[in-house]
Amino acid sequence: MSDQTLNLEFIEYDLPNGLHCILYQDNTKPNVCVMPAYQVGAKDEIKGQKGIAHLFEHMMFQGSENVSKTGHFDSVMKAGGTCNAFTGFDSTVYFDLLPSNNLELALWLESDRMNSLNITQTNLDNQISVVLEEKKQVVDNAPYGTMTSNYLKYIFKGSQYEIPVIGLEEDIRSFSVKEALNFHNNFYSPENCVLMISGDINIEKTKDLIIKYFGDIRKKNLITRDKNIISELESDGELTVQDNVQLPVVSVCFQIPGEESDEDFDLEYFTEIIANRESSRLHRKYVYEKNIFKSVHAEKIALKDAGIMILLQC
Repeated sequence: MSDQTLNLEFIEYDLPNGLHCILYQDNTKPNVCVMPAYQVGAKDEIKGQKGIAHLFEHMMFQGSENVSKTGHFDSVMKAGGTCNAFTGFDSTVYFDLLPSNNLELALWLESDRMNSLNITQTNLDNQISVVLEEKKQVVDNAPYGTMTSNYLKYIFKGSQYEIPVIGLEEDIRSFSVKEALNFHNNFYSPENCVLMISGDINIEKTKDLIIKYFGDIRKKNLITRDKNIISELESDGELTVQDNVQLPVVSVCFQIPGEESDEDFDLEYFTEIIANRESSRLHRKYVYEKNIFKSVHAEKIALKDAGIMILLQC
């Protein structure tokens, strides 16, 4: 079998307004993915607004200056595509996957909601209800749903990673239109965004379209960030949570270096070696040989300022 070298050529550049663009051309399939990633997440939330970054992900689909409340989803789906988003501690990422002849549609939709959102009290109240229901489903009423909040408050105590991305219910209920507008004005700017476009594109034509739809967006970048101080754990801790579950779980968590550290890739391989295959060390010892657990799993969560290594045994 001959060796094959994967040649990935990325084109990176900045617009005068600060928008950082990354383009990758792959014409093997007639699809294109437009992915604006905003450098804002739960880490940037202030006291009393825990959960606003995730709530705002929902608000971005509630209509903008030239797009109706359901217009973003409707336009992408009618074009034969799909779209969604996700919020983390360090970023909020949106994506539109469409047939490549609809690249301009995706750029227009994303530029319109970067520039102006339809933030009304009705829309805000509606999405607050949606997020609270989501919190009930994935955290409050889900088996093992509180595990994330429990290990975060011990591993990252006192840091901007202490509160889960979903936020706190009392804060979510209290969000105002003014707070939502300030959040959009402060963080949803070209200077705070990385626009990634990949797939069946022509580089020069794509550059022209980016200028057409994003070049004139001028927003003041009012971002102020406090340093996210991660304190090293001084000792081991233990917590027992009584819950209505059929199968107990033992979770062992370690604080690890962040995503750009020298150890990041090593730890990625370590998770596979230690637990995530049937031939892994922990699986052989505790599932096959000692028959203590039914399964063993390792997960590495790499955040910008630190990370967590989790060993789950049930």
